[in-house]
Order: sequence, then structure tokens, then C-alpha cells
Amino acid sequence: MTGCLEAGQATFITLGEVVRAALPDFSKTHRLPVHHWKVLRAIAACHTAALGGHQYQCAHCGKEHFVPHSCGNRHCPSCQKLNGAQWLEQQSQHLLPIPYFHCVFTLPHTLNSLAQGNPRVLYPLLFQAVWETLHTFGRDPRWLGGDLGATMVLHTWGQNLDQHQHS
Repeated sequence: MTGCLEAGQATFITLGEVVRAALPDFSKTHRLPVHHWKVLRAIAACHTAALGGHQYQCAHCGKEHFVPHSCGNRHCPSCQKLNGAQWLEQQSQHLLPIPYFHCVFTLPHTLNSLAQGNPRVLYPLLFQAVWETLHTFGRDPRWLGGDLGATMVLHTWGQNLDQHQHS
């Protein structure tokens, strides 16, 4: 390592620290699919001694530093930060020189149980409704008066890990 954290230098809280602090209580009161728990446990263990690591000595001050291994989970922001930045840079090279907009269409929460039991029926209907809304808006001469293009993505859970269907 080539540098040391100086006194007064800013630090930040990681998602792993938040998950480690909140997961014990959260797990007592929430039910999640098995694959969600797997992600949470991976993020909780990321960059901790639980995954092992390497011992280094700082070339600047001689202090020894333990550098823990990462979890490598595709949902972990610590592990995917570099990959995400590289992907974003590659994708930005393909953008047309036109305005882009991010629109979110959320399924009413009263339909969550219906969506959970009938995803193959409800999700295509959600996408159809979203596209028809965007298409109608785009064609209207009061707004754009032209054809739109869209990339649609379905998200089935929100930031708080509760069921939250939106595209």
C-alpha cells in the first residue's frame, strides 16, 4: 500500500457495515426469498476477516495493514464499483447526441400479491401499459410529436428489500 489514512481525513459508511448492523434485527421480523438472504450474507461478509485476506506492510510508514477479501457478489456495490464504472463508460460511447429521460412506472402495492402469484401474466401487462403510455405521450404534438424509443427493465424489489414492482 502506498498511503495512510491521515487524521481528520473523511471516512464513509459502506453498505456492508449497514447490513452487518441491521441484519440480526431485520432477520427476526422479515421474510425474504432464500436468494435475497444469500446476497445479504455475502454483502455482510464482504471485506471482513470472515472471508480471509492478506497482510501488507505500508511502504510509507511501515505499519501493517490487513486487507480482507471481497465477496465478489454481483449485487455488492463494493465489489462491483469498478465493473459498473467501466460498463457505464463503455455504454456512454454508444449514446446518441439527444436528450435522455429516466421514467419509473410503479405497480400499485395493492397488486403485490397478484404479481407474486401471477408474474407471467402481470409483468407483460405492466410493460404493455408502460409502453402504451410512453407511445401516446411521445406521439402527441403537444409534447414531442414523434416516435420514442425505450429500454425497459423490471425491478421486483426496492432499496429496502421489500417487494416493489416497477419498470
